[in-house]
Amino acid sequence: MDLIVTHNNADFDALGAVIAAQKLYPNSKLLLPGSAEKSVREFLALTKDKICLESEKTCDFSDIKKLVIVDTRHKSRIGKAAFLLNKNIEVHIYDHHPRMAGDIKGDLDIYEEAGATITILLSIIRKKQHVNISPLEATIMLIGIYEETGSLAYRTTTRADVDIVSFLLGRGANLQAVSSYLNRELTESELGFLVDLINRTEVHIVNGINIAIASGDVGKFVGELATIAHKLQEVENHPVLFAIFNMGTKIRVIARSRESRVDVNKIMNKLGGGGHAEAATAKIEGKTEEQVKQTILSILRTKIKVKIYAKDIMAAPVKTVSIKKKISDTKKMFDRLNIRGAPCVEKNKIIGIITYSDIKKALKHRFGHSPVKGYMRTRVITINENTLLHVMQKIMFEKNVGRLPVLKKGRLVGIVTRTDVLRRVHSGLFAIDKTSPKREVTFNLSGKMRRMLPREISKILGLIGRLSQECGCRSFAVGGFVRDMLLGVKNFDIDIVLEGNTAEFSRLLAKKLNGKLIVHKKFGTSTVVTDWPKGVKKPAFAGSKLKIDLATARRETYEKPAALPTVRFSSLKNDLLRRDFSINAMAVSLNKKDFGELTDFFGGLRDLKNKKIRVLHDASFIDDPTRIFRAVRFEQRYSFKIDDYTERLIRDAVKEKMFNKTQNQRIRDELLLILKEQSPLKALKRMRELHELRFIHKSIKLTTSTEKLFRESLSSYKWYSKASFSKKNSDLYLVYLACLTDNLTLTEIQNLCNKFVFKRADIIKLRAYKKTSRKILHALSAKKDIPPSEIYRLLNPFSCENMLLLRAKTQNSLARRRIDCFMLKYNAVRIKLCGEDLKKIGLKAGPQFKKILNRILYAKLDGKIKTKDDERAYLKKIVR
Repeated sequence: MDLIVTHNNADFDALGAVIAAQKLYPNSKLLLPGSAEKSVREFLALTKDKICLESEKTCDFSDIKKLVIVDTRHKSRIGKAAFLLNKNIEVHIYDHHPRMAGDIKGDLDIYEEAGATITILLSIIRKKQHVNISPLEATIMLIGIYEETGSLAYRTTTRADVDIVSFLLGRGANLQAVSSYLNRELTESELGFLVDLINRTEVHIVNGINIAIASGDVGKFVGELATIAHKLQEVENHPVLFAIFNMGTKIRVIARSRESRVDVNKIMNKLGGGGHAEAATAKIEGKTEEQVKQTILSILRTKIKVKIYAKDIMAAPVKTVSIKKKISDTKKMFDRLNIRGAPCVEKNKIIGIITYSDIKKALKHRFGHSPVKGYMRTRVITINENTLLHVMQKIMFEKNVGRLPVLKKGRLVGIVTRTDVLRRVHSGLFAIDKTSPKREVTFNLSGKMRRMLPREISKILGLIGRLSQECGCRSFAVGGFVRDMLLGVKNFDIDIVLEGNTAEFSRLLAKKLNGKLIVHKKFGTSTVVTDWPKGVKKPAFAGSKLKIDLATARRETYEKPAALPTVRFSSLKNDLLRRDFSINAMAVSLNKKDFGELTDFFGGLRDLKNKKIRVLHDASFIDDPTRIFRAVRFEQRYSFKIDDYTERLIRDAVKEKMFNKTQNQRIRDELLLILKEQSPLKALKRMRELHELRFIHKSIKLTTSTEKLFRESLSSYKWYSKASFSKKNSDLYLVYLACLTDNLTLTEIQNLCNKFVFKRADIIKLRAYKKTSRKILHALSAKKDIPPSEIYRLLNPFSCENMLLLRAKTQNSLARRRIDCFMLKYNAVRIKLCGEDLKKIGLKAGPQFKKILNRILYAKLDGKIKTKDDERAYLKKIVR
């Protein structure tokens, strides 16, 4: 049985949220802890036969296997259900309040910047089929959304809230009932209390903003304080209101804000409370009304900025353009960096400004070859770091300019655009980040990590967390390790990102693990190489040592398409943003306070669930074309699907021949990773579909016969591995490479190997197979009897990979039987005599030793001799 609980003093959002959550958890009980708000109590009194709620006094907690918490994360607010947090049960949380220190940690924690928790739940429910919502339930939920969003007027209201309102109206929600509960008339007692509160309201000007602070003694008043505070702000039209209520043993503060620069949630946070930017509350003990008032004013003075300077909003460093740069090259730079204008310089001095519209005009008239000097705007208005926001506004309006370079002692240090100014003046006008998901989902993976990882690997992760804390850093496991953890796949490829300086941490970790530290200064990374912990089974293709890759959170920019990145230190979010796909852009905290908590800025968890491969930004394949191969590799490995937009970007990059602009060795590495997959043929067929194979070699054709060769090679490999207990996993990729290049000539194979700089040993094997395979198979297919020694002589020069290829290639059953005999029987035959035995009978060491020993071996293979005495006798016979 599951238990769904919300916060005490439940409002309609809380009530609607528990009802909505039951749609996701049908086998559950609903509990409103403590007392609900008066309006909720009145509503429930009329509908108690329709809504089944548990009483906290009589609720049986003994059979609860899962605790679902909605509209709060505070342990102190869920009543008696809090004791369940100490039991070994799953905890799921759905909330629209920003996270705070001391919050409950859930195994599943879904947070969205929505106006109401109901919106989050219904957004999930809508995706499920056949979920029934009655008109009564829809009405309760609609009241909750309207109450939380100020009838969709608060700035915390989102598009999702509006969509859900429409959805609920379609389910029969009663707007008249909503209006009657939200806009009820005040009682005589409430009206008197409101008048008293108005008379006890002071207005303080804090950094240019009017702040109303009202105080009242609750005494015997039994009405809704939140309703009174709302009415006070409405009647008096206060942009910001703090209502301080003396409740005898404690003080309750209710805060409301319509001013974008005053986030009352942050103010109440300082007092131990919380809520939203526009509505928050706190309860304080041990302080007087006056002390609370002064505390609020003190916090406000530090939280509200009186002045905003150019240095506060400028972008830096600034990308500049030489006045000699071609228009066409400038456009490419603008597209790559996603900018729409830049200062033009000559000898480090600003000469003009060039914008995207200027470039488009020049290109329209076919002047892409011309320098920007002829098209830049020469009237440049500059400002300094301390230019005020309102001054910048005035300049832009009066001078009709969209960019203001910022100078410090004549040196360019930043630039302010019209968008920067508008974003600060009208903070809600622009989306935060188009790559950010609507919902930020937090799982705590600590339990999963304990279950999936060997104890010694878990210890290493714990050590990383402790050492990073000692060094003043925050550490996160990122990338494929996290992806595979969520998929239930073991992966010991440990990739760590730290927020802070890694230098001291890296040295300490290497010392603690008795490992070797390898530093890559150019990329701000390092690797700790150590022995595999005892008892840990190495994964397939893993090296002889355990490698832990360490990096300071960084941002990568590409000076030109397909180039190696330029690295700058940055935040965790920017570090994840530089990664290839959303499913690889998640992080798990290794820090003590939130160990195991998953951070997912870009919807990776959602894409894992929906089995999608999705890039994080439009220029992803331009920055790194090898991601095109990687997208296919992950798609086929996990049976996912490259999403439509990402596939369109792939096709565009292929059309632009982006592979020709990247290093051949990087293409080789990605190709080999594909060939090392369990089912590389699926990936190669997908590459054929996306026209990618031509970048390996223009003559490669994945034909029906090639596909058959792949399948037969895998079949041969499995047969040999089982029959001979072979462990040569790492060599299968070479078999597949030979299959892929089967239709190429020897010269083409040599050119391909040289181009992609394959290992010398691999080149030798590929050449040997291509050069002699047809001749060998012809000989082995002969119907005449062939003695074992002849079969041995034909096949012994070949590598194991080449013999598997021969076995897969031949259609002749006789040839295959002879290859099988060699691999399982003849290849294992050894003679007991050696070179020392030849010396004992007076022979001098030299090339003839090998010939003599081979003759003895051939005789043994053909059954002419068996024992060591037979070998001695045969030796005497052939050296007479």
